[in-house]
Amino acid sequence: MNLKPTANKLSSLLAKRPVSAAQGISVDSTMPPGFNLYSRERSYRLYIPKGYDASRPSALLVVLHGCHQTHEDIQKITDFDALADNAQCLVLYPYVTSYVGYRARQCWGWWIKAHRTRGRGEVEDIWRIVSQVQQDYNVDSSRRYICGLSSGAAMAINCLVAYPDKFAGGASVAGLAYGETPSAVKSSTFSIPRYYSLRRLRSVMRKNLAGRAPPNLLIIHSSSDQMVSEKATNNLEQSWIRVADLKSKSQRWQITGNANGAPWSLHGYACQGQQRLMRLRIPGFPHSWLGGPEGQHSSPEGPCISALIWWSLNLSADGERDRRILLENELLQHAS
Repeated sequence: MNLKPTANKLSSLLAKRPVSAAQGISVDSTMPPGFNLYSRERSYRLYIPKGYDASRPSALLVVLHGCHQTHEDIQKITDFDALADNAQCLVLYPYVTSYVGYRARQCWGWWIKAHRTRGRGEVEDIWRIVSQVQQDYNVDSSRRYICGLSSGAAMAINCLVAYPDKFAGGASVAGLAYGETPSAVKSSTFSIPRYYSLRRLRSVMRKNLAGRAPPNLLIIHSSSDQMVSEKATNNLEQSWIRVADLKSKSQRWQITGNANGAPWSLHGYACQGQQRLMRLRIPGFPHSWLGGPEGQHSSPEGPCISALIWWSLNLSADGERDRRILLENELLQHAS
């Protein structure tokens, strides 16, 4: 295993940009509504990497767009497709498509109980889309991952909690804790965010995990984000730590560095050779995806978080899951 979590290694990773444009193909499809009351017709796009070999099981990364975005927008600004060509990974971009009731334009209903509960609503529709892709393509069931931006990040968290047995891990970019409400998002200059207590968030999370452990998670957040605060991100991290009992079962580590002129700090919790939880802090950037191409809700000048997500989720061409398992003794010697 070559990937070592040193400051130099991670700074190099965050400074990376795809060296070539994506060469695969995008296939657009529609999923009809299911039988649960809150299910709806959903559009989605699947990126098939160049050289895709149907005889070999491939990892699958599900990427969820944020508010005021489409699946095409998030596909463009993440640049995951270029990484997928090298790793031979399938990348799935679901689209919220339509919804009932008031919400910001093209937002996932991450705060609505009916859409964050297993077997219902939008989390169930996302899983149904994944199931359809698995029928059509050779997906490695042990290497399914999910991530998103903003409301898409909050919905990715919902999927990880509602379906911890279906996803091996995920990443949240400017997302929120499971069970939180829209009041936790600063909607205007004059609004004052309100948050649920950690006790309540833990209780809701445990109930919906139904005895299962939460999957591995990478949290990414800019301290300059004016929509999702440090408090909201702290609630996400602390709810994960406490429900997974990471304080007693793992060792905490921290590394700092600089990438593309931006300082960063990465800390995490290592347990039984795995990184159960990691959090990347980067100051100076707005509520956006960092380090990708120009686009809606993108900050191209930032460190390349797509490369970090790819690395943390073990989306490698040879399918070796131990790339997600870091050498704890090498990692912890850099702890602070």
